Amino acid sequence: MDRFGIYSKTENIIIDCLELAIAAALTERDKKDVLVKKLKIKIETGKRLTRLMWELKIITDKKYLVLEQKLQQISKMASGWIKYLNNKGS
Repeated sequence: MDRFGIYSKTENIIIDCLELAIAAALTERDKKDVLVKKLKIKIETGKRLTRLMWELKIITDKKYLVLEQKLQQISKMASGWIKYLNNKGS
């Protein structure tokens, strides 16, 4: 399952995303922007690694579709959070 270490790297990135989301939620407003942008980068990295796992046949088509859909939703939420923070600051 952990071919090339990609699977464990992806798991670690997803855990990092969770930590960043919690940290951003509990941080003062003026410091949230940096954390949410880091979260967005981690999410995008996770999406690329998930696709790579699928292309290398480490995960099934069904698992890939489920993960990709969830990552897309999370990415949209993070983008919305960034937009909200940018609009509130102006």
